[in-house]
Amino acid sequence: MIYICSDVHGLWDRWQKLLETIDLKDTDTLYVLGDMIDRGPDGIQILQDMMKRNNVIPFMGNHEHMMLMYLEGLDTVSWTMFCNGGLSTKVRFSRLSESARKQILNYLDQCWVVKNLTIAGQRYSLSHIGIFGDSRDRRADFSSPRTDVHDLQAMVWGEYPYSLSAINYYPETLCPTTFISGHKFTRRWRNYSEDDTVYIKEYENGCRYIDIDCGCALGGGEGFLACLVIDEEKGFDPDRILYIR
Repeated sequence: MIYICSDVHGLWDRWQKLLETIDLKDTDTLYVLGDMIDRGPDGIQILQDMMKRNNVIPFMGNHEHMMLMYLEGLDTVSWTMFCNGGLSTKVRFSRLSESARKQILNYLDQCWVVKNLTIAGQRYSLSHIGIFGDSRDRRADFSSPRTDVHDLQAMVWGEYPYSLSAINYYPETLCPTTFISGHKFTRRWRNYSEDDTVYIKEYENGCRYIDIDCGCALGGGEGFLACLVIDEEKGFDPDRILYIR
């Protein structure tokens, strides 16, 4: 079975409840589409737990990017701003041994930015946020001298290529594709109603966009950590979405 979640935002209790609910087996794969850290207090603990699991696949979100930018001295403001909630992560990270810090940085360096899958004959494109106009998989490779970290920032913050209108002009050879991402609270698609369910939009070319950031970051009994369940033989079933609170 394939599972996809996003935007855990440092909430260990919901992460643990998700793992208990899906009963992740060695033959399963869980994709986590970024923003594992910040806002909640336990992002470092969640990363360390993910690192122990070969079948949990991490993606870079804007919060992981902010963390790396801060630690590299490239942006020493954004991560620790109150609105971004990175201070608790920074404190927890600073308490680790040097070797533990290096392990986490290496782990984040190899996060995916976009990964394309074919499941039960259906094409899927996974990212923290973005509509990428080709079929190329990308890793963050933040530390590589070949990587423009500001270009990477645009990919995980949604400055570009994030534009749902681009789905209408997606190459015919890649249609239909189901795009799955997080980053943007689903209630924002619904004029800030309190509907925190997964947002699904269908397109005339057969493509589909699914936003799975159901407000887990709100914490305090609000929002959900949503998880898609995709059967490797049958594909995605909208009736098999898990909502963890």
